[in-house]
Amino acid sequence: MTEHPLYLGLDLSPEYTQLSYYKLDEGVPESICHSDSKDTYLLPNIMFYTDKYKDGTGAKDESGWSVGAVAAGKRFKEDGVVVDRIYQKTIINEDTEIYGTSYKAKDLLVKMLLLHIREFTKQFESYEIRRLVVTIADADIHIIKAVQELQRALHLSDEQFEITSHIDSGIYYIFNQPESLRNNSVVLFDFNSSGLDYYRFDITHNKSPEIVDVFHQNLKDRLTFSAFKKDDEELDEQFAVICQELLAETYVSSVFLTGIGFADNWLKESATILCQGRRVFVGQNIYTKGACYRAFGDRHSKVLDRYLIRSEYTVGFDIGISLNDDSKTFVPITRGGQEWFHTKGKLYIFPDESNQVELIYRNILTGDYDKEHIEIHGLPKRPPKTTKISLEAEFYSAEKGAVVIRDEGFGTMFPTTNKIYRKEFDLKWEK
Repeated sequence: MTEHPLYLGLDLSPEYTQLSYYKLDEGVPESICHSDSKDTYLLPNIMFYTDKYKDGTGAKDESGWSVGAVAAGKRFKEDGVVVDRIYQKTIINEDTEIYGTSYKAKDLLVKMLLLHIREFTKQFESYEIRRLVVTIADADIHIIKAVQELQRALHLSDEQFEITSHIDSGIYYIFNQPESLRNNSVVLFDFNSSGLDYYRFDITHNKSPEIVDVFHQNLKDRLTFSAFKKDDEELDEQFAVICQELLAETYVSSVFLTGIGFADNWLKESATILCQGRRVFVGQNIYTKGACYRAFGDRHSKVLDRYLIRSEYTVGFDIGISLNDDSKTFVPITRGGQEWFHTKGKLYIFPDESNQVELIYRNILTGDYDKEHIEIHGLPKRPPKTTKISLEAEFYSAEKGAVVIRDEGFGTMFPTTNKIYRKEFDLKWEK
């Protein structure tokens, strides 16, 4: 049986999930609707569980779970438990009790995403997820760790799975549109239930590397749903003021509007300002389609190969060590230039008699670097080159993290002491 190859982009936001797949015959992403809600791409982040599906022992059956529009409909028709605020509970790590069983928030998030995906894949007799890119609204560590569990639940390798930000997937979408739309800067307004965010992408040419600088302003204190109580005229007026102010800062070729705040037809005065010498596009599925472009890769990734995307999530430095040779060769543990939550690397070294490690943090643009000497205490005396040490970098944000140093021993001859050392770093990237 031939397996249907799937390249998927999944957008995880607080209230909704969106899913798209790459249409191989047309070379474009296609957003997915569930069978019970064909009028929208927004898949509600809600589940419903009923315990009427049990085997003879009273054990719960997976068929008791439903998701999205199906779950929303069942809550009024069947006896059961509504599971909502799943995203928010994951951030605060709040458990949920369902029929006497306590569920961790991250486990419910993974279950919800699996159900969303299976609602789509059930149409295929056989399929293979070649690659899945998940784009997230918040670079929150609890969300990231939960989404990493989705990778394990789907049995996907690191090459088949990636987490990225809304900023990154937005850029992927924009750069896979006609080049004329980005002759100058590009603006994206994201108006969701918590308010308005503004992103401007400034593209620097004729340099190596060419750079996409991302400027982000949180405007939630100026524009939210609740503030206008469905007064479309006042909402339009306030957004027009914001547009007039921000779009005067530089030349802008195109503007993209996304988020459920732009779903209704209230843009009047603001539309006039937006369209003054610019192309304007409104769409709810920009992030999922951008993630899908990234999942397929090939020409959709090559269009960005020569650019460094410099955003609030970008790691601006390489981390490595210096060899004790004449040229002080730099050996990287991790390379910068990627978003912090998928920047990782590991290096093994075999020291001579010294138990010192010289860490180097090198700016990826200027080449400037900081050095740090680490003394590894407590290792037993061993012959030269018989101590294996691993160096691994982990990040908590684009600028903060730790280098984790482990004694790996040397086979059965010199077993590991299981000693672990952590060296925290906090490096500002002068952009």
